[in-house]
Order: sequence, then structure tokens, then C-alpha cells
Amino acid sequence: MAKQKTVKQWAIQLLKVTLSAAIIGYLVWDSVRRGEGIFSDEHGFNPEKFWQLVHHAGQYWYYLILAFVTASSGVLITFFRWWVLVRTVDVPLRLTESFRFSFIGFLFNLAPMGLVGGDLAKAILAARRFPDHRPETVASVFVDRVLGLYALFVVASGAILLTGVISSSPPLLQSVCRVVLIVTAGATLVLIACWAPDVTGGNLIALLERLPIVGKLLARFVTAFRAYRHHPWILITSVIMTFPVHLLFAVSIYLIGLSLFEHVQPLARHFVFCPLAGVMQVIPVSIGPAEFVLDRLFVLMPLADGTRVLPGQGLVTLLVYRVFSLMIATTGLSYFFFFARADWQEALREAEEAEEWQESAAPAPPVP
Repeated sequence: MAKQKTVKQWAIQLLKVTLSAAIIGYLVWDSVRRGEGIFSDEHGFNPEKFWQLVHHAGQYWYYLILAFVTASSGVLITFFRWWVLVRTVDVPLRLTESFRFSFIGFLFNLAPMGLVGGDLAKAILAARRFPDHRPETVASVFVDRVLGLYALFVVASGAILLTGVISSSPPLLQSVCRVVLIVTAGATLVLIACWAPDVTGGNLIALLERLPIVGKLLARFVTAFRAYRHHPWILITSVIMTFPVHLLFAVSIYLIGLSLFEHVQPLARHFVFCPLAGVMQVIPVSIGPAEFVLDRLFVLMPLADGTRVLPGQGLVTLLVYRVFSLMIATTGLSYFFFFARADWQEALREAEEAEEWQESAAPAPPVP
């Protein structure tokens, strides 16, 4: 039975890798096809275009430095946010420990060693450190992820309304913007409902659990979120802390573009496009979907002078950002290698039993 589960897990992982390779392969082809991509001319692929990009980056290297600093700042804010959430539910986790666990989880997200994701790895490490607080650590990781995703939609919605991009964009992008606004409004109502006292006597949780596909996930989130019902300012503070994370992500992408290309989308549009690309994190594929969305959005909107960004610019920009993320995660890997090797090995061992662990680690019950 365990062997069948392992085969199934590896088959799913292989499917994810294949999907990522297919998306990236298409974007690369789109960037070099004749006369249309950033690395092509009327004859097809032109290596001179690549060396022009490298030369441009050499001239404007300071933009890359600034981009790395902004990217690092955003990542560290997310680490601090989780520490605030986990301390709120009385888990005595030190700030240095939370950063160590977060670095390991961040590295798992970028280059998964096997089948476990970064959030699960972080939850395993924290729960093993404090076995009497296992439900609370699971709840904190879950709420941290959902609040981050919610703030992503809020930032995108605010940028859509403030920049007026919905009225000046092509019909397809207008539809996407409307969907984002609707989802943001709906998510706000759902969070308010989850925050409110349970007047159903637990029947709501039972009803959610019976829903197909997402029922158990929704029930777990409601239960976890209600653990913070008597800490409204912590939740509000966590959401507010997340806004600069997404804004810094957009600024970092913009700075990378300035260092590599002569023509880039204005910063105001980055505040719309980057959160829309970031929403792709809901798809359990580590690389590919976000690159595709950002690349298409860059191409879709003409610049102020009427010209268009060439296919491949969004792909290259986001891949450089991923290299920065890997450099940030390597800092955590170096720390682990010298000081926390046992944590890493234990996380890998326990990840093999991740499904059983998740089923037994229900989120903390709501505080009465």
C-alpha cells in the first residue's frame, strides 16, 4: 500500500515537472521565433540579441542590486509575519528559530527535495519542535498562506482601481480585472463570515466537510481562522504587513526589467500585472504558470508610445527574480548546513508520511 502511494506521488510530481517544462518551453520558443521575440530577428534566433541584453545588464547593474535588496526585504517580511501568527496562538517559537524554519521551507518551495512543499516542511519542523502545540502550528502556517494570498488580491484590486487600467486595457484584460475585483470582494465576505461567531453549533463545519473536492480544505481553514477570532488586530496587522511584500515584488520585477531592457511597462502597471501573476501560486506547479501570465500581460498592453513589449521579456524577468530567490534561500541552506542539518534530514524523513501526518494534525479548535 505504501509503495502504491509512493508511485502515485512520484507520478504526480512527474506530471508537474512535465507541465512546467512545457510552459517554459513554449515561452522560450515564443521568445526566439522569427521576427517576434526578444531574441529573434526576421531570420529567427539571433544570439546578438542575447548579448545585447547582457551588455545592457552590465551597464545598469545597480538596478539588479536594488532588485535583490527589495526581493530580500519582501521575503524577510513574510518570515516575520508567520512568527507573529504562531506566537499569537501561544507557541513559544523564538524569532531565530522561525527564520530558520522559514528559510528551509522557502528552499523547499523553490527546489522541492522529493514530494513535500515548503509550507508542509515548515509545519513539520515547528510541530516537531513543539509537539504539544502541533494543531496550533498547523493553523498558523495555514492562516499565514491564506492571508498572503488574500492580500495579493487586495493589492491587485487596489492597483486596478487606482491606475484605471480596467478602462484602458484590451477586452481580455478587462475581463481578468473584473474577475479579480469580484474574487477580492467575495474573499473579504468569506473572511468576515469566518471571523464571526459560529451560530450554527458546528453544523457549518460539518456542511463544509461534505462538499466535494475542496470541502475538507475549507473546513480546516474555517477552524484554523477561528483560532484567531479573539486576536483581530493580529490578523489585521498580518494583512497590512503583507501589502509591502507584494509591492516590493512588483518593484523588484520593475527594477530587473530596467536593468535588462530598454523598454519596460511602467511601474504602475507592474502593481497590477505582478499580483495577477502571483495569483498563479494557487496552482501546485512551482514554475511556469506565473511566467506565462506575466509574459502575456506584458505583451498584451501597448506602451505609451504605441509600441509593444516583445514576447519573452516577462519570462526572462521572472526567471532572474527566481535566481534571486534561490540566492536568498541559499543563505538559509548555508545556515542549515552548518547549524541545522538534523532538522533538514528529519523533515525529509517525516515528509514521506506527510499524508498521514496532515490527516492527524487538524487545526486548533476555535477559542470560545
